[in-house]
Amino acid sequence: MGNAKQNIGRQFVAVGVLMILGLQGVRSEYGDLVGDWLVDYDGDELNFFEDSIWRVDLHIYNVLPKDSALNYYFVVYSKDDRRASSPPLEIKKEDFDLLGSWRGALYVTGVRFGYSSLEVELKSAAVTETYPNPLPITVLRTQVVDERITTYVSAALALLMFLNLGTVLDMQRLAGIICRPVGPVVGVVSRYVLMPALGFGLGRALWPGSWPLQLALFYTALAPSGGLANVCAVFLKGNINLSVATTTINSLLALALLPIWILVLGRMLYEDEELTVPFGQLSGGAAAMVACLAIGVLLRLCVPRTTRFIFRFLKPLSVVLSLCLVGLTVGLNAFVIYEFTWQILVAAICLPLAGYLSTYLLSKILCRSSTDALTLSIEASVLNMTMPIVLLQSSQLQQPQLDLVLVMPIASSLISLVLVVLFYGIRRCLGCNRQQDADGFDHKKLLAEQEGDV
Repeated sequence: MGNAKQNIGRQFVAVGVLMILGLQGVRSEYGDLVGDWLVDYDGDELNFFEDSIWRVDLHIYNVLPKDSALNYYFVVYSKDDRRASSPPLEIKKEDFDLLGSWRGALYVTGVRFGYSSLEVELKSAAVTETYPNPLPITVLRTQVVDERITTYVSAALALLMFLNLGTVLDMQRLAGIICRPVGPVVGVVSRYVLMPALGFGLGRALWPGSWPLQLALFYTALAPSGGLANVCAVFLKGNINLSVATTTINSLLALALLPIWILVLGRMLYEDEELTVPFGQLSGGAAAMVACLAIGVLLRLCVPRTTRFIFRFLKPLSVVLSLCLVGLTVGLNAFVIYEFTWQILVAAICLPLAGYLSTYLLSKILCRSSTDALTLSIEASVLNMTMPIVLLQSSQLQQPQLDLVLVMPIASSLISLVLVVLFYGIRRCLGCNRQQDADGFDHKKLLAEQEGDV
């Protein structure tokens, strides 16, 4: 009885497998049906822009059926209709001449930048053969904004942010941080050891066969945080002096540590022998940042009446500048929104969370205060949006590959900010968003001190 039930079960499984194969069709080896048929596309690849139409001349030949009674037909189509569309072209057996040759044309329309291919398949009943050499299709983006506009305007907004933050620095506490640089050392280790390792591991796990996306995540993890992390430290009652000091030190060390990662390890880990470092932009940005912080400090020391206005509207100014910076970058690169995938979401969430937790743990192991641990964790987890884009632009990635991977730094930076906003909201709701020690930022106390000095 038991054997009978087992046999019935096996029969059901066999019938199910046959039904699935019948629905999906059977893939045969190339050349089994009509010999080694060939396709000439009148070119090795197809490159054109979005919303443009391109004619492709096709020549299918050497079609020599082993069985003259075999009923077959060919189908030509675009593999990814989201990138390039083409009405499926069906070529029947009767369309071929006595020599097994057919000539014709079809039109391909560029839909969205990216990659596709023109596929040719031979079908006979439920059997399908695919031509092993499809025609590669590259669709380029039509509306391209000058990269210098984004770079210069973003840099100007970031420098205004640092000028704003420079007015709240306490020189005595800043000197203490520099003399005993345990906090900045934690920030450097987190930025240039922990975060690149996390980015590399996540990239290899999520995109094992796509090194450009791995490189984009690696650059996102490697780039030092900007003024957004300092603004977040202000709202979360962190140590603003430690935050600014760590950002400045990381930006200066980027001139030495980024080349090591990019030129040495980057070339070993990724398939790009032309990875370069934009020394001019890095050094210019670091020098301008230090200059703006110094100007802010001088304004506080020499023109206290002017800085009193900045103190009073520090948070609103910081929010406005941050929103302008994020809005500009996202607005000019809004085309990447459609490239968002679940892997991007996982990476954009896991990278800042893992960076926050690992940095907080390292800070507590080295006996840092809760305020300093919070500040350093925010410094590591709030990801830079502009510098990874600059690094990717210098990586010699060709279009449209460069446009396709820009979604990684933009999505990661935005989601890291969203996580901080959620963290801030939870702390406010629970009544935990308050100054924990003397190093924590206290806007009311700072304003009162400035009013008393004036």
